[in-house]
Amino acid sequence: MNSSGSTSIVRSFIIIFLAPLLLSCQVFARFEEPSTLTASNILKKELLSSEYHTVEEVVKNDGFVNHYSVRTSHQTFNVITTSSLAILVLELKAIATMQKIKTDDTAYESLKQSGKNTVEGVKNLFQDPEKTFTNAATGIQGLFNRAKGTVGKRKITGAEDSRVEQLIGLTKSKGEIATQFGVNMYSRNPILQQELDRLARADYLGGLGVGVASSFVGGVGGIVLTTSGTARLLNEAINTTPASELWLQNKKILLAITSDEDTVELFLNNPVFSPALQTLLANALKTMEGVENRELFIKVALQASTEEMAKIITEIAIMTAGYHQRIMPLAELSPLARLTLARKKDGSVIVLLPSDHIIWSEKVADAIDDIKNNNVSTTCELWTFGDFSLQATEMLKERGWKLYPKATTKLLKNE
Repeated sequence: MNSSGSTSIVRSFIIIFLAPLLLSCQVFARFEEPSTLTASNILKKELLSSEYHTVEEVVKNDGFVNHYSVRTSHQTFNVITTSSLAILVLELKAIATMQKIKTDDTAYESLKQSGKNTVEGVKNLFQDPEKTFTNAATGIQGLFNRAKGTVGKRKITGAEDSRVEQLIGLTKSKGEIATQFGVNMYSRNPILQQELDRLARADYLGGLGVGVASSFVGGVGGIVLTTSGTARLLNEAINTTPASELWLQNKKILLAITSDEDTVELFLNNPVFSPALQTLLANALKTMEGVENRELFIKVALQASTEEMAKIITEIAIMTAGYHQRIMPLAELSPLARLTLARKKDGSVIVLLPSDHIIWSEKVADAIDDIKNNNVSTTCELWTFGDFSLQATEMLKERGWKLYPKATTKLLKNE
């Protein structure tokens, strides 16, 4: 057989037998790019649509979390992460119920115009706060002494009411009503805030009792965010405790973890962390008793520049606390880029991410390989609220990682 015939046979062999294998290797060697998902394929029926909302079918995934577009009768919401979508769905149901309650704002508008009862009554608190606190009546002296500890130190976050509203009691009414409806009074949902403010004004002026409001709640009352992936982002203590008191309680908890008061106050004054998120993060760290380097979460939280980042960091802390309490005690925390990873006493590495759908991207590959290279002989686990792409699953398992998708119920309490 001449050389040309031999060459032809070799080429045919490659095409028929080796090409599919080479193609398969090439597919799995290539990194995945962010893509789109279909809402009806990934969401439970109650999250996909209701009489109050509809999720657009096209869902953008950035390699870690999903980006949803939600149409409502009020506006279109752009929501990042499935846990945030679950929160929004609960809020929309609560809003619809709130709107059934009629209130008369005539008295409030009159009060607002005069400004005397709301401004004059608290004017001295801003002109001479030290004197006001010193001369406080005996019966409430303790309360004012607590508030005094935050003067000049605590900054109001964008999720809070104004200082005047907090001091005259409007915020107290708002918190009680939010609790009745099972929503977070520090929510950034503008429609929810509008309805909470309306009912709180009526309650404050005697036009609406909390008992009256609760009679309209029906199936909404008592709902907590157990389906949100953050397991109880909302609770009565956060809604009904003054923000200034939460600030002091959180400061005390965090100073028991780290003696760096400046860092603690910088975190507590980070405006993207609402009092609710601050409280959840602080209490998650408190429950990680015995875990070394817990203060790392405080330092990571200082880097948060958006509300979404603040929520994700808080969720990681809650997941880590859940692992420590429900799966296996952790020994220490270590940095992972701008996040954290945990280690058990045997050296095993635990990575916990509140992600929706992880793909095999270059960022993921670099992080995974870096962790594995620095922990050659140890077991590595990756826990997530969501799932993994087929390629990410194959590549991670090939590298010796144990995967725990859909881990919400394992890590978080849902009672």
